[in-house]
Amino acid sequence: MATLTITLDPEVLQTAQREAEIRHTSVEDMLSDYLRGLPKAPPTDEDIEELIRLIDEGPLGTIDRPLTREEIYAERTWPRS
Repeated sequence: MATLTITLDPEVLQTAQREAEIRHTSVEDMLSDYLRGLPKAPPTDEDIEELIRLIDEGPLGTIDRPLTREEIYAERTWPRS
């Protein structure tokens, strides 16, 4: 692993230390988790096209009309005895 040295305003460091204490972790681990979560590369044109296709498709796939209230309710219930 690489070592990173940063300079922080003392107030920022105190705030980060309080948050780390609340989360039962360290400032170093919080920063490492944050940096690990950054995307490795910007989205490609293909990624964007796929996202637009999925948005257009909708959560239930391609349907020709909006669902009625009854159809939505039926989808969220289950048989009860």
